[in-house]
Amino acid sequence: TDHQSIPFSRPTTKMALVTLALVGKDNEPMYMRDFGKIEETGDDRSDSADDDPFGFFSTNEKNRKGSMKESTLRNQFIVHSALDRFEELTGPTSGNRWRTPGATGSDAMWVGLLCPIEDLRVYGYLTNTNIKILAVLEDTFEPGQQQQARESTLKTLLANVHVLFVEYILNPFTNIKKSRIVSARFDEGVCNFVSAFNGVSTAVI
Repeated sequence: TDHQSIPFSRPTTKMALVTLALVGKDNEPMYMRDFGKIEETGDDRSDSADDDPFGFFSTNEKNRKGSMKESTLRNQFIVHSALDRFEELTGPTSGNRWRTPGATGSDAMWVGLLCPIEDLRVYGYLTNTNIKILAVLEDTFEPGQQQQARESTLKTLLANVHVLFVEYILNPFTNIKKSRIVSARFDEGVCNFVSAFNGVSTAVI
């Protein structure tokens, strides 16, 4: 599946993506990374087992460059809290009411807004193999068509992350027994897409 083009956004654009996470079908952590000011300053990063209550990091992965980039404890809590809402919307008792009737492709996997938390909003995307992709965005919205266009671009971004994940799984060198994603290529692809979304770089895969 080809990656979809993400329109480059100016750095002043509202609704910047600050955290992206992938969570397995049994809610096992697979990937989490912060972007933007938090990543640049390194403030409030997890640096011990006590700062990793949800298992997003391991001793061997904490200090390596790549897929398990450290994330703030606050953002880990936000993602973990949003998972409850994710389960409510998409779980066995939901009856797939979250899915737009007749939707296909990425539209059929787009869950949309899960919940606002503090000054952030969390969006969800559910793959056909029940992998959850969560995006945490700044809650600085502009009304009307601008917000709809931004959410449409976010949907494209999450669909591209899904494609990266499929490519990772299909790689014959991938150890599928490990739930955590350990791949510099996957991580670089995610960073490129998020950078284009946030207006940090013009690079689009």
